[in-house]
Amino acid sequence: MMGRIFRWAVVLVILVILISGSVAFYTVFFGGKDLVIPPLREMSVLDAVDEAERIGLEVKIEQVDSSIPAGTVLAQWPEAGTKVRRDKSIILKISRGGNKKAVPDLRGLENAEALKKIQEIGFSAGDTVKIHDDTRPAGTVIAQNPAIPAVVDDARKIDLLVSLGPVPKGGRIPVPDIAQRDETAGKDLLAQSGLKFGGVEYVSTQNTPEGMIMSTKPRAGTMVRLGDSVRIVVATNKKTEEPQKPETQIVAPGSAGRPSGTVVVEEPAAQQKPRQVGPAGPVQTVLTPKQQELAGATGLPAETQPPASGQKTGAAPTGTAKIRYQVPPLTKPLGLKIEMVDATGTKHLLSRDVKGGEFISLDAPFVREGVVTIYLGGEFVWQERYK
Repeated sequence: MMGRIFRWAVVLVILVILISGSVAFYTVFFGGKDLVIPPLREMSVLDAVDEAERIGLEVKIEQVDSSIPAGTVLAQWPEAGTKVRRDKSIILKISRGGNKKAVPDLRGLENAEALKKIQEIGFSAGDTVKIHDDTRPAGTVIAQNPAIPAVVDDARKIDLLVSLGPVPKGGRIPVPDIAQRDETAGKDLLAQSGLKFGGVEYVSTQNTPEGMIMSTKPRAGTMVRLGDSVRIVVATNKKTEEPQKPETQIVAPGSAGRPSGTVVVEEPAAQQKPRQVGPAGPVQTVLTPKQQELAGATGLPAETQPPASGQKTGAAPTGTAKIRYQVPPLTKPLGLKIEMVDATGTKHLLSRDVKGGEFISLDAPFVREGVVTIYLGGEFVWQERYK
């Protein structure tokens, strides 16, 4: 009996040795190439770098604006638990600190409560736009700008979109004040108010950035019926071309081989029929040398073209918009679009699908003043003005 137990004990020891040796052999010659990324979020940058280098990973650091204390790991890529090879790098997003703060979520709060919360956190209240909404009680915040999860300077003002409650039975509502917004944001506000977009009227001005709404027709506050059309007046920096005045050239009698007593008048091609001047007889059109050359080449009378207006030369950038946006958690990728309106017009900075948690960093030069608008999944989420 004892001999049998001893034999089984020996066999068991041999099996343990064989298994341990096999594991060691596999680790040395076949394994050991894959590493599991440890969780590094909320650690200090020094501790996170030490931990990553301890297991054999290279570290790349990106600094971002945040309200979190400087030197704190905000995000990592790849995420914790991901298996990677030893020769791969890990990217750590580190807080730069400063006067940046996370924007609070004010949606669903009463207007007074939202204003109080803005002041408590250290921001300032901006514009408040009120529209009728059948789904939210009167006085409730529908949306905000900037939207969460933006992290902005504490001097940034927060604008609110507040519900006026359901549309009254009479069906009349006030035209919302959408001035100082870009064309796309203005259209969205009209649609949210239950009004139709009735077209754009462009006004030449040098005092307002191109593409920014100046006013509406009817004016803001005018009572209109639900579903009525509202035109928007948008600034443009292009000068309106003035109609050219006809130029009349009288040729001396007998010149250019024409009989004495013939008066010749040069008129622009816009006038179809020549006018007869005085008793000298029929009027003929005198062509300029360039027109004569064209007429000779085509065999047809050349038309006088108005001089081309000088095109606006590109202005030098006066500033750079540092756009930083982190995509909120998403169940599936959504389309992200970033546009900027400045004195030179509308610029499409980004248009692609993004995943939840992705961090977007763009530096966009602008002229005089830039208004940046961000749309996620086709919905307006953020707008900021840079000077």
